[in-house]
Amino acid sequence: MQAPRLLLGVCLALASCVDEEPIPEESFATEGVYPEGSREARAAVAFLNDAATDRARLRAAGVTSNTTAKAVLGRRDGADGTRGTQDDAPFATLGEVDAVKGVGPATLRKLAAYAVGGGFGNERGIHHGVYFTETQADRTLTLVNTVSADVLDTATSVDSRALATIESARPILSLAQLASLSRVKVSALRLLREHADRELGPTLCNHEEPCPSGLFCTGGSDSPGHCVDTSVDGAGLECSSEGICAAGLVCAGRGADFAGICNPSWMRGEFVDEGTGSVPDGPDGGVGVSVQALGLATVPTDAIVRVLIDHPRPQDLALTLENTSGTVVSVWDAGQGPLPRAPDGIPVQVPGDESANGLWTLTVLDTVEGEQGTLSLFTIELTSRFD
Repeated sequence: MQAPRLLLGVCLALASCVDEEPIPEESFATEGVYPEGSREARAAVAFLNDAATDRARLRAAGVTSNTTAKAVLGRRDGADGTRGTQDDAPFATLGEVDAVKGVGPATLRKLAAYAVGGGFGNERGIHHGVYFTETQADRTLTLVNTVSADVLDTATSVDSRALATIESARPILSLAQLASLSRVKVSALRLLREHADRELGPTLCNHEEPCPSGLFCTGGSDSPGHCVDTSVDGAGLECSSEGICAAGLVCAGRGADFAGICNPSWMRGEFVDEGTGSVPDGPDGGVGVSVQALGLATVPTDAIVRVLIDHPRPQDLALTLENTSGTVVSVWDAGQGPLPRAPDGIPVQVPGDESANGLWTLTVLDTVEGEQGTLSLFTIELTSRFD
């Protein structure tokens, strides 16, 4: 009975036993670590299915057992052990990952934390014309997977037949799956998104409605904010070489010559306007639309603009962004090329010493006469820090 302990001690001393067996507690499938359809479950599955995920990447995620890594990749890549061939068997659910020999709760937690930090499982997108931010997608999938149809029928105006279809389809693993269900169309998606925001979104606060004990209100004396926990382990550390931070953190300020700093995830937010407005004909025709950013730290480190603009000649359009201090920066120059459409984003350089919270205004200018267009979506995603 002492031999395994002796062998383990020799391995630790020599640091040479890299193909170790998984520890016993990770050798049995265990349900309930993360619910199917949760961000953690989606992220872990997407990470393992990613073509770039190999043994080295699994080790970076904390899967140090070569035996376990080999089993995971072997299950994914099929009998020939080659990615991209006919016998590949990508993971569909976290349960399938959990069923691999050597995978258990500890491994699943490591995979999920690393995958979420790397942006895997992000369901930001447009379905039936309804836009979901990353956090709105997470909330909505949590809602439809955990709340009964009877409760949703009482709390929302969603068609009861759509709710019954949703309940019978659980677990719902993606927004695309949700949007494919019978009677789940524009109205249902909007109502579910709005209810998820109300019930699962951050708590609003201001100087008259303070936060519960232990939480901090991000708003100033005259503006609303969110109640947040400012004590997040790992905050202030440098991001990994892949731009990944620990759970509850996001990578801020990452650039070609800077790895970035891990900030609490509440310091990032996406703010949306789905109102439709015409883009008047040029050369001086333009339209402006604004969103109110709140709940962030004091100043921005990163900004990403997303738009939906229908125009016969998008190359004629010039986009600018005005921040809360009145500073105007270029988002997109006329003639620069095809204008990215949401959910694709446009990184924008904004002043890092002016307020993140407040009004941000996008202006779309048609620089050439002859055509009109329509702006139907503007969002700005801001990552922030304290100055």
